[in-house]
Amino acid sequence: MEWETIRIDGSGALLELVLNRPRVRNAVNMQVLLDLHAACTWIDAQQHCRVVILRGEGKGFCAGADLKEGLSHGGPLHPMVHRSRLGARVVDALGQLAPVTIAAVHGAAIGGGACLAAACDFRIGARSARVSVREASLGLNLSWHSIPNFVHLVGPSRAKELIMFGEMYDAETLHGYGYFNEVVPDDDLLPAARRLADKVLAQPPLPVEMTKASINALVRALDRSVFHLDEYGLGLAARTGDAGRAVQAFFERTQPEWEYE
Repeated sequence: MEWETIRIDGSGALLELVLNRPRVRNAVNMQVLLDLHAACTWIDAQQHCRVVILRGEGKGFCAGADLKEGLSHGGPLHPMVHRSRLGARVVDALGQLAPVTIAAVHGAAIGGGACLAAACDFRIGARSARVSVREASLGLNLSWHSIPNFVHLVGPSRAKELIMFGEMYDAETLHGYGYFNEVVPDDDLLPAARRLADKVLAQPPLPVEMTKASINALVRALDRSVFHLDEYGLGLAARTGDAGRAVQAFFERTQPEWEYE
């Protein structure tokens, strides 16, 4: 299969799902979301696939939203809700894949990029990895059904820290927080991901798949209780005056006076 913004390498038990927009550091536009959703559907149909490695081509994993499509502020409500809903479907599709998923993260993983990695079963970070969830700093709520994923990974207090403040975190810090399972030198990133894949493949298939399904069912039992806030919350947040001030401050590197409206 071929897609415009991604590709799948490999065959059989191990596949690599590659974000393939290296000239824009794999920034996420609508086509990326459509391609990822289609690729997850295709992977689901590959009965022999047991492991998927998610990685980015070029200098970074994923730089987040493609600014050429604009930030989600002040425009019509429906396109914002539609895009957020599609992002949520991609994150859900990654999380629900039967194969074990491993994110191999190098360079920047910003916003949606951090969310895609968080949806995977394991995350290996290169020492160059830098992760930031900036939505709140831009006046937006974090959507894409991703708040529960961060809470499951790092706990409620660290999740609040990561999401509220929008700071950039290095790989070692996030290893300590529990976001990364392992941190390796950059030139060992893909080999490390493949070593982990080999460990999965060395195990009997059914117990691995059952273990993933059972643990996910347990920890995600209440996730849907907050999902309805994602898309419509984004529409509300994007229409506030503070959201406009946040975007202006982001580009001008200033600190605005917030007015809670």
